[in-house]
Amino acid sequence: MGGGGVMFPGDFYRVALWWGPGALLLVILAYGSLRLGRLWIEESMTAKRRQMEALLDMLRQYVEQFVGAQKSQAEALARLAAGVERSDSRESLEHQQILIALKAMHEDIERRSHQAME
Repeated sequence: MGGGGVMFPGDFYRVALWWGPGALLLVILAYGSLRLGRLWIEESMTAKRRQMEALLDMLRQYVEQFVGAQKSQAEALARLAAGVERSDSRESLEHQQILIALKAMHEDIERRSHQAME
């Protein structure tokens, strides 16, 4: 009876009694570890998404402020050009070309700011 023969039902129950709780504990620990790993990955992805959203929001605000400042500058230059254009003083051809270029820049900035806001 002491050889490597067929296991009797009594031996099976004894092995199950000794190894069953350990196997059950191992399954429970593995399941808990998988759930914890999944939760950790989800939380880290959520944190990265929030960081990216904050970065994009900051970038959007910067671009809006930059476009607003450029628009204000272009409007001021256009008003200056319109005021100088209406005066009866004798400007040189170069001065007139600068005024035309300023008007063109103002129109270009206006067009681009409307495109950026859409």
